[in-house]
Amino acid sequence: MTAPVRPSHGLHGFLARYCPKPEILLEILGKERRLKHVADGDRLCLAGDEADCVWVVEEGRFRIETEGLIAVRGPGDILGEMAFLREGARRGNDIVSDGRGKVLRIDRSTIDGMSPEARALWFETLSRTLVVKLDGASVQRSEFLREISKAERIVERLVCREGVEATMAALSAVADEPIPMVKKQALVWFSDVAGFSALSERLDADGVGGVLRRVIGPQVEEIEAAGGQIDKYMGDGVMAFWLCPGDARLARAVADATGAAERAVARVNEIARREDLRIGIRIGLHAGEVAVGDFGGGQRIAFTLVGQVVNAAARYEQYKPKPGTRDGAIRLSDTVYGHLPRERRAGFNPDPVAFVDKHDRPFTAYLSHV
Repeated sequence: MTAPVRPSHGLHGFLARYCPKPEILLEILGKERRLKHVADGDRLCLAGDEADCVWVVEEGRFRIETEGLIAVRGPGDILGEMAFLREGARRGNDIVSDGRGKVLRIDRSTIDGMSPEARALWFETLSRTLVVKLDGASVQRSEFLREISKAERIVERLVCREGVEATMAALSAVADEPIPMVKKQALVWFSDVAGFSALSERLDADGVGGVLRRVIGPQVEEIEAAGGQIDKYMGDGVMAFWLCPGDARLARAVADATGAAERAVARVNEIARREDLRIGIRIGLHAGEVAVGDFGGGQRIAFTLVGQVVNAAARYEQYKPKPGTRDGAIRLSDTVYGHLPRERRAGFNPDPVAFVDKHDRPFTAYLSHV
């Protein structure tokens, strides 16, 4: 007479969950009381070992590992069964005890010594186990893909389009290395809302945030519609860029960026007029070779552009004419103006202004009429 299968965390529980006729296998395997006690960190096996047994967890937790954690198994779970079905019968992973535990060892010789009916029942039990684990793996994979998609959306909000792929590649890389830096030609945009600091002193935090969103939003929309990428926000300022390999691409980027600048100025000025805000906008555009990549430190990624061209673009935006002299909301470097289509130059004064920065470096700017 066969013994009834009692609900349990060990062999009884394993067979009750996965075996269609648990009492038959319990009659055979219950006689094998090869109980192994393990300490924290003990390895039941290493990847590549010969698969001459399986284990059923009686107590404790066990980690399935390769280069990292794959899964954790506990009481009533079977360990090492995949190797019974793998060609060559070799372990595919390490199995490590996570604390003290006990496992029941079932040798391959025991399985080989079963009757054909019992062996068929054993392999059916293993098949049911694997189906459950594969279902679990599919759920984990779906959750993992959702997390990746979520991470990509978050990264897209934190870095420019150019940096998304580079950042995701860095996050998934085996080696913890920075995103490589490369030299590229770019058109760089710097903008700033003049008078915003004085205005913000008269507003509460919500008011400051509201005005800032209303004047930054149109700039971002126009930049992105013109094919530009937002590099960063700096208080009430925006840094953006267009990568331009070749003069033909640079000419298109100049036309697109100046058009975006003109529309952004018009929209911000309309907001200021409508809301009676004493603010204006300044935009500087410059082009040339920049370094693109990860300029962060430690564990922080900082994908951006650096170089003299970037600094100069900021200087064009920061240009402050002397009282009574010409001004313009949009300031083009001579490089940018030289690539501006002739039919688009009507919006700019053909006579440039010369100025120096705080380091007495000379600049030449073409100012818009607005």
